[in-house]
Amino acid sequence: MKLKKIFALLCALVMAASLAACGEDTAPAQGGDSAGSTSADTTEEKTFNIDLATAYAADAPAGVALEKFVEDVAEASGGTINISLFTDGTLGSASDNYSSIASGDLDMCMSGLEALDLYAPEYTFLDAPFLVQDLDHLKALLDSGIGDSLKERYEENGFVTLGWHQRDVRVLASNKEVASPADVSGLKLRLPGMTVYVDTWSALGATSTTVPMSELYTALSTNVAEACEGGYEQMDTLKLYEVQDYIAETNHVYEFVGLYINKDLYESMSENQQKILMDCAAEDLAYADQLAEETREDYKQACLDGGMTLVEVDTQAFHDALSDFYKSQFESKWTVSTYDEVMSYAS
Repeated sequence: MKLKKIFALLCALVMAASLAACGEDTAPAQGGDSAGSTSADTTEEKTFNIDLATAYAADAPAGVALEKFVEDVAEASGGTINISLFTDGTLGSASDNYSSIASGDLDMCMSGLEALDLYAPEYTFLDAPFLVQDLDHLKALLDSGIGDSLKERYEENGFVTLGWHQRDVRVLASNKEVASPADVSGLKLRLPGMTVYVDTWSALGATSTTVPMSELYTALSTNVAEACEGGYEQMDTLKLYEVQDYIAETNHVYEFVGLYINKDLYESMSENQQKILMDCAAEDLAYADQLAEETREDYKQACLDGGMTLVEVDTQAFHDALSDFYKSQFESKWTVSTYDEVMSYAS
C-alpha cells in the first residue's frame, strides 16, 4: 500500500514538472529587455507583394532610382517585401495614382505636385512660381515643421510619405526673350492645370492656356500658345527646340515629388519592415536627386545644341513683382504658414 502511494506521488510530481515545462516553452516573449531574450522571441514577419506605380519613364532619374529601391527593399527585408514597379503611366496618370493609393486600390506610387491640389491646397505655396528661392530653400521647408504638417495632411487622406525627390527645376521657353516681369505681360503661356500656376502667372499679366502635353509641340508650332514652362527634360524629349527660340532660365519652381504608400498597408507591416522602407527610400531618393542634377545639364545642353538661346533672367524682379500677391494668398489660402515664415527658411 505504501508503495502504491509513493508511486502515485512520483507520477504526480512528474506530471507537474512536465506541465510547468510546457508553459515555459509557449509563453509569449516579454520584450527585448527580458533576461535571456533572444532573436527566437521575435514574431515571424508577414510577406507583402506590392505594386508601385509612377507616370515617370523607366529611364528617367526617378524610374532608375525606383528600380534600385525595389531591389534594395527586397534584399534588406529578406524577401518579405516584394515590389512590382510599373513606370511610364502604365497604371494611370498621376491623379489616378493618387486617388487609387488614397482608396487602397493601389499600394504605392511616386507622383508629383498634383497631390497638393487634390489633398492639401493650403500648401500649394511650395509650388508657387518664384516663391521658393533655390533647392536649399525647398529642402529646408520640407525638413521643417511645414513639411511635417504636410505629411500629416497626406496621412489624413490615406497615404504615408516615405520621402521626397527633388525632380526638376522649371524654366520658360518662348519665341521672344523673357528677362523681366514686363516681358510676360500678354504672353500666351501654356500651363499645366495646377491652380497656383494659373493664378500666379495671371498675376504677372500672362494669358494662360491649357494644352495636353501630347499636343504641346503642335500648339507651339501653330501659335495656339506662344510659350511654355517646364524642365529641361521636357524641352529636350519633346524637341521643343524645333519650335521655340529662347529658354529663359527663370528657375521659377523647384519641383519635388513624393514616394507614398497606402496608410493601412504601411501600418499592417512590422516596425522593422517600416524602417526598411524608410531607410531605403532615404538612400534611393537621394540617388534620384543626384541623377536628376547630372542629367539636367545634359538636357539643357541638348536644347542649346538644338538651337535655343539661353536668356539670363532677373528672378529677384519676378519675386518682388509678386510679393503683394504672395502675401494676399497667405492671408486667404495658404493659412498654414505665413509669407515671413516661409521666407525665413531661405539661405
